[in-house]
Amino acid sequence: MSGIDTHEAADNNLVIHVLAPLAAMGATWVTRKALDTGYRSVTGRIAPNSQDVQVRLGSAVMWAAITAASAAVVEVAVFRFLAKRA
Repeated sequence: MSGIDTHEAADNNLVIHVLAPLAAMGATWVTRKALDTGYRSVTGRIAPNSQDVQVRLGSAVMWAAITAASAAVVEVAVFRFLAKRA
């Protein structure tokens, strides 16, 4: 036996497979809102929307890269934090 009983292993799976993705989605949403608010406070304009054809391509791509990188960092941080706690 590995020293971990089946009940404890099941609890770990629950945290990693169910709770961590939900927490990551919530944290990513909060991060996105914070980025949008920060962009607006710095520039005085709303953040670029990739679906708006009036937005310059460079601005849309740069904003997409910033938000995607931020979301990835938050997701990794949440998963690692919860995995240590499980």
